[in-house]
Amino acid sequence: MRLVRAGRRAFTGNADVLADDEHRAQVTDYFADLARPFGLAPVAGLSGHSYGEMAGALVAEVVPATEPVDLLVLAFSIHDVWPGRATATYLSHLCPGTPMSFALCDQGSASPFTGLRVMRDYGVRRALLVVVEQASLPYESTAATPLEHRGVAMLYEDGTGSRVTDVRQYPDVAPEAVPGSALLAVAELSAGHPGVRVVLSDSLAAVWPDRPDHTRAQAGQPTTGVWWHLAEAQEGSVLVGDYDPELRYLCFAVVAAS
Repeated sequence: MRLVRAGRRAFTGNADVLADDEHRAQVTDYFADLARPFGLAPVAGLSGHSYGEMAGALVAEVVPATEPVDLLVLAFSIHDVWPGRATATYLSHLCPGTPMSFALCDQGSASPFTGLRVMRDYGVRRALLVVVEQASLPYESTAATPLEHRGVAMLYEDGTGSRVTDVRQYPDVAPEAVPGSALLAVAELSAGHPGVRVVLSDSLAAVWPDRPDHTRAQAGQPTTGVWWHLAEAQEGSVLVGDYDPELRYLCFAVVAAS
């Protein structure tokens, strides 16, 4: 699969759907019911963004009407503010080609890497990966939330552009084991790609003292961080790496120049 087009966007304010008082009240009650068994209280004022709105804007930017998509994968790790909507199905309706679509979550920052593997294994003609994160939680929590609402969309197909040559995922990697595993993975993935640009997430760089020269993704954007930089790169080979310190997933992907 070749990366032929990518787009990225930061979103401000709240989802348009939250402007509807009835919907806001329903969603607030829904999250309150979910959080109550865990002793958590809902936030005083619901805020946040809808992945349907965010991803819909990215689909319109990245996918021309003349390039129908066969598979759409939505990757995220934090709640949507519209929990009752099957967002991947909704996006299929918006996307040219009405593609088969599904969502990947509960894998933290590993979700986009899993999305690439799924797209590769399906062997479709054209596939779209959408990575999104919004910056609010609907209940009180000590967990850090993203700094901004952000989204990245990447269109892959058999054609000109860069190609995904490999994706590696390592489960249950303890922090002290990251340097050895990461060094080996980067050496193997960058072989044959002179001048490859290495982009590391802030969480991976933090536990890898002898890391190679790299571009560090912005802290506070755990799901979109490295993909934000990949979407910016217009040429050359790029290797992205990420580590989820809570779920202990270590992931790498290389997009090599043709």
